[in-house]
Amino acid sequence: MVEEPRTDHVIVVGAGIAGTAAAFRLRQMGRKVTLFERKDHVGGRMSAREVRTGGTVYRVDRGASWLSHNYAPMIKLLEDAGLTGRMLPCSDELGVLRDGRVHRLSLVRSSGLLRTGLLGWRAKLRAVNLLRDLAAARRRLRWEDMSRAAELDRENAEEYALRRLDRELLDYLVEPLCGSQFLAPAEEVAAVGALCIMWGTFGAASFTFDGGTGRLPEYLLDTPVMDSPGTRVELGAQVTEVRRTDDEAVVVWERDGEVRTERARACVVAVPAPVAARIVTSLDQDQRRHLAGVRYTSDVHVTFGLRRPPVETALGVSIPGREHPDLCIVLYEHNLGPGRAPAGRGLVTLIFRHHWNAPRMTAADDAVIADARAALGEVMPDLAAHIDEHREMAVVQRWENAVIARPAGGYRDLAAFTASLDGNSPVQLGGDYFSYSTTSAALATGEQAARRVLGLPPTTAAGGVGL
Repeated sequence: MVEEPRTDHVIVVGAGIAGTAAAFRLRQMGRKVTLFERKDHVGGRMSAREVRTGGTVYRVDRGASWLSHNYAPMIKLLEDAGLTGRMLPCSDELGVLRDGRVHRLSLVRSSGLLRTGLLGWRAKLRAVNLLRDLAAARRRLRWEDMSRAAELDRENAEEYALRRLDRELLDYLVEPLCGSQFLAPAEEVAAVGALCIMWGTFGAASFTFDGGTGRLPEYLLDTPVMDSPGTRVELGAQVTEVRRTDDEAVVVWERDGEVRTERARACVVAVPAPVAARIVTSLDQDQRRHLAGVRYTSDVHVTFGLRRPPVETALGVSIPGREHPDLCIVLYEHNLGPGRAPAGRGLVTLIFRHHWNAPRMTAADDAVIADARAALGEVMPDLAAHIDEHREMAVVQRWENAVIARPAGGYRDLAAFTASLDGNSPVQLGGDYFSYSTTSAALATGEQAARRVLGLPPTTAAGGVGL
């Protein structure tokens, strides 16, 4: 079946936060939108699942679990969608483990670095260099397109820390932040990436939604402009090809063995980079090679539902590589807001570095749970014992393309890629591979792709992202 094109019709491929944000902005501007999603739910890495055990229901985020008031594009979207009333406060503390003790840092007050017992006075003095470098870098950090940071991309995060900071700051600030954000050690991450974490994480309060971060794509689809005849959502729809003609986009998709072709004025493709490389036939060889080579780390994490929450005020405890080679962060998700765990219960997630995850992508759940519990026992035995005593359920989540860990030089490659794209094409790209892996960045790239479809100028000096 081939559908005739409509001049006001735009197709969006992928219903993660980038795709749903693009669809929302397009509907705001009066375009009819068809949203294709290969899974049976929206949200992608910003979605949640319900886990029932007996009469108890836990709502477990599949991927993203934390949000910040630093996320300016997300805050603006919430305002425009009338969703700010859905925002709820949550813990603003991040713990870092050192020698068996958890040191808590305020995400709001930068002065916490000066008072913490995590670092010695020499390291605190050297941290001034980090603050200076971050202030200088901010001019080039853009949620929707990090290619402007290419001029800063000269070394990896370990090299930067040893050159500008010191070993203590590397071991107990830079490396654990790289592990928690990218699931990779500092030597595998560009120094620009470490600056991005500081830029996006510190200096603002955290927030959440009732039931977790995965509520946002659901909320967007429930807004009046989206829940209307001009919006069509196709779940379980596998898109196999997107191509451009002179003035329209052609999308081939299938479901239940039936292959269909649809045409539209334009198409926003908001899927992981390797998927875009396979399905967008308008890409030239260099563009396809770049997208296929974007480095994602895999994620296999374990979430425990507990009859009794552990005593901890932080939203999570970051585990430096010096403390444990595999476990990188323990999230106390019941401290991240209501609706995740029933009242009086706890929800704890263990997240690991990619080298631990890779061989467990296909392992049995019981084996992964046992391995995760054993790793926790090596570094936080009291918490492990608490989980053993109060465990009510355990669930394993897997992501092959979880988080982009762009190495040194990766931002220069990104700049060359974005410069090669045609901002006037009927096929536009969106996704966190234009920035770094946060919900706000993915959202901003989807909005930027929608602006290009609409013929609007970019929201900042960053270039367009079409092909």
